[in-house]
Amino acid sequence: RAAAVTQQLLAFSRRQVMRPQVLDLNAFLRETERLLQRLIGEDIRLVTVLDEALGKVKADPGQINQMILNLAVNGRDAMPGGGRLVIETANVDIDDESAAAQAGSRAGRYVRLSVCDTGAGMDAETRRHLFEPFFTTKPAGKGTGLGLSSVYGIVQQSEGWISVYSEPGQGTQFHIYLPRLEDDGEASAALVENSAAAFGTETILVTEDQDSVRRLVSRILRGFGYHVLEAASGREALEAAAGHTGPIDLLITDLVMPEMSGRELGVELKRQRPEIRVLYMSGYTGNAIARRGLLEEGVAFLEKPFTAELLAAKVRGTLGSVPAAGVILVVDDDAAVRGLFHTILSRAGYRVMEAADGNI
Repeated sequence: RAAAVTQQLLAFSRRQVMRPQVLDLNAFLRETERLLQRLIGEDIRLVTVLDEALGKVKADPGQINQMILNLAVNGRDAMPGGGRLVIETANVDIDDESAAAQAGSRAGRYVRLSVCDTGAGMDAETRRHLFEPFFTTKPAGKGTGLGLSSVYGIVQQSEGWISVYSEPGQGTQFHIYLPRLEDDGEASAALVENSAAAFGTETILVTEDQDSVRRLVSRILRGFGYHVLEAASGREALEAAAGHTGPIDLLITDLVMPEMSGRELGVELKRQRPEIRVLYMSGYTGNAIARRGLLEEGVAFLEKPFTAELLAAKVRGTLGSVPAAGVILVVDDDAAVRGLFHTILSRAGYRVMEAADGNI
């Protein structure tokens, strides 16, 4: 037992000897699925949702195994009466703005491993101490308090990062981000290509209780031409809507908020303004949201974190076709520059006129 505790402390302090190799996390999870089911017991259902296009990572297989087992045990202990443990994988791109809005995150291209339980969840105070060595909410003799701290150390040593989403009564979801190895530049280029068609002039009400995320979303949307109203809670959102005399075309709201949930806010605003459209966002994955029955199938939903291009594309898709955006005159003596502006602005819905000099 002392040896095991020592290894966990080494993992937390990032001094454990690493033997990294290229890994396919999907294959790794398929091999350990049977072991995980025996570990968590028969009263907990294990569900795996694996992205078939998942990229490779470079990590120590032993450490990754230890990390997954620790997270599974933590989820099991959070559900003494049974429940569901969901393990998901996905490719995720994070830009500089999204990274700046979330402590500990870094911009880049990642493979995300998510472990979600349907347990009692955690309050903010517990989340603050979650990765501290020897911190535990379990009774004496039921744990060392090193499981999650060693997970934190393994992720850091693998040059990744970890985030946690949890609310009392809503379960807990851990997101592990590990650097992605493969270079699929075509997919990245497609995002940039599509972003030109994501501009708009509509009015959007952004409701998010986390200040940094709300400011980020609002700044991105204003950069794409939208008029933005902001609110830090459901109550503030209703007040902002009541005080706005013009139309509000879209509500973007965090799904899980104190006092009034995003879903309750969406229902109430729909009642007051039947024409408004709603886009929900959450740190919980779409699969976890669907399994909890928090949203109906087909409702517009965006997982955090997201890039500016992904947000803009989702907003444009929720609102519908790009509105007429007026006429722009581009004046430049370089034909190549004029052509570039013409292409970008045309995709954004503008009618473009060109001139090589001031004699127009």
